[in-house]
Amino acid sequence: MKEYLDSRALFKLLWAWKIHLALLGGAVMLLAVLFSSSLFITPLYKSQARLYPVNARAFSEESESEQMLEVIGSSDLKRKMIETFSLVERYKIDSQSRAVHAKVLKAYDKHVTCVKTRYETVEISILDRDPKMACAMVDSLMSFYNAKMLAMHREKYQGQLAAFQQDMSRKQADIDSLDSRLSAYRQRYGLLDYQSQTEQLTLGYAEALARGASRASVDELKKRLDLLAERGGTFRQMQARMTELLQQREQIGRQLEEILSQINRRENFSVLVEAPFPADKKSYPTRWLIVLASLLSAEFLAVLLILLMDSSNQVKS
Repeated sequence: MKEYLDSRALFKLLWAWKIHLALLGGAVMLLAVLFSSSLFITPLYKSQARLYPVNARAFSEESESEQMLEVIGSSDLKRKMIETFSLVERYKIDSQSRAVHAKVLKAYDKHVTCVKTRYETVEISILDRDPKMACAMVDSLMSFYNAKMLAMHREKYQGQLAAFQQDMSRKQADIDSLDSRLSAYRQRYGLLDYQSQTEQLTLGYAEALARGASRASVDELKKRLDLLAERGGTFRQMQARMTELLQQREQIGRQLEEILSQINRRENFSVLVEAPFPADKKSYPTRWLIVLASLLSAEFLAVLLILLMDSSNQVKS
């Protein structure tokens, strides 16, 4: 075999088999062309889109493009795509098979790919035998992604809404209870505004004494001042507490309005960078690559066989 390391000897040997190698190459190319045709391999057309994720920072510390990949690759969206486009039948999977779900998911992953580009966009590519169907599937997957993100967005704020509504109910109950106590004080003791009533009664008492009012008038004023001194402190505390509760209720109300506005918002979570369209040229199989790989493999094996045959003949001789 050492003599074959000489390129001239190898060329001479192969030249002797040139017709056989040429015929083999031609036959292999014809067979490769035939078996890579639509008679044996269903041609697939690719439709793709590129999206730039937005408004997703609130859900995770991951980058927005990584979040988009996770959501698009989630089992929820896969099931929705499988159901919407009847992919079990489309991928010709036996619906009675016990592993039908695993099989259709495996076929789905072969036909649907999502990757992150270096510019932080996400590229969605879908293969199908119908170019229009491939384009429709890309459109639907983008739509399902936005719907899923919107549902997650609303679910997040729905939890906050329930918590703030409970806070509002408790706060309102505290206000109603305190208001009942204040009303009782007003009706029973005639207390309306501790500060102004105290000033007026003190001034009236001093004037009554100064002008020598009747004993009964002075005693009545003194009685009302004593009542203010006895009950006024508690009443004033309740009024201060009421002011505090009202301010807290107002703050919770503003937060509730913000949460409701977030829940009712209709926003997109992606910006379309490249829109999908029906391809006019198949993407699979790559016919020239199949032909080239088949030709090179066949010729390599043929050359190897020729070398082995020639070596065997030399040993026998």
